[in-house]
Amino acid sequence: MSMFPELHRIALVGAGEVARCYGPALKSAGVEIPFLLVRRKAPAALELARQLQAELCLAPDEAWLGLDAVISAVTGAQAAAVAQAVLPWLSPGSLYMDLCTGEPQDMEAMAELARQRDVDFVDIAIMGSVPTTGVRTSLLGAGQGAERAAAFWQARGAAMRVLPGKAGDAMRLKLLRSLMTKGLEALAIENLMLAERMGLREELHEVLRDLDHHGLRHFMELCLRTHLVHGVRRRDEVLQVKRQLEQAGIAPRVMGGVLDFFQHTADTPALQRGQALGVEESLAVLLADADDKAR
Repeated sequence: MSMFPELHRIALVGAGEVARCYGPALKSAGVEIPFLLVRRKAPAALELARQLQAELCLAPDEAWLGLDAVISAVTGAQAAAVAQAVLPWLSPGSLYMDLCTGEPQDMEAMAELARQRDVDFVDIAIMGSVPTTGVRTSLLGAGQGAERAAAFWQARGAAMRVLPGKAGDAMRLKLLRSLMTKGLEALAIENLMLAERMGLREELHEVLRDLDHHGLRHFMELCLRTHLVHGVRRRDEVLQVKRQLEQAGIAPRVMGGVLDFFQHTADTPALQRGQALGVEESLAVLLADADDKAR
């Protein structure tokens, strides 16, 4: 049994894909959603309000004081403005759950505004595809209200993990994951395009199988520890790959950035070592260089 009181009345903000998934699912699970807040009464919003049997609102008012919680599911660009508009109309002790892909700094500011009004705030990062896995999509939460929000979502089948840090940290981790996954997405596509032109697509998968053996963490840390030793030589390999792309008629968009990274190492003696360093030492060297270039 949860140590937190049940959240019975929850307002939903937004009528996009996330709201259209979570709203009906929560309604079916017995959660009352009396208000749906949107910027304009578009057909999708009207239909969602009908499904939820909710009052379609363009602004919150004193009726919101009786809510247990609010779920904000708008775009990241709208997240802070929504919080500023909604928080003054919530009662002390209520819970504000932000599911927007907003800026981490905005999450910190919203958490402070919520704290001033004695409202629990949680920054929730959606760590999967809501259209695919629905209400069971994995979530990551941080902030004063994270444990309370986790109890709510876990009771409805969502795997929500709570971070020990402050509001904004869940979004920071999501963006770190995006840096890796979106970078790999672009690299994989460019790689497969070249492999197809070379007639070696199936063989490519075979020669990459060794990357599966030790796992991603091992690969990332191995790259980090050996880059300062082999960065110059690897720059030369990248140049070769770039030429192959150009000869195949493929613009080297990803490899252009990769070449810039390795070229910087080749041009910077402070980034070159005779033997591999540990993970912490390698990071210290690279971050010191980044700080130096930022000055």
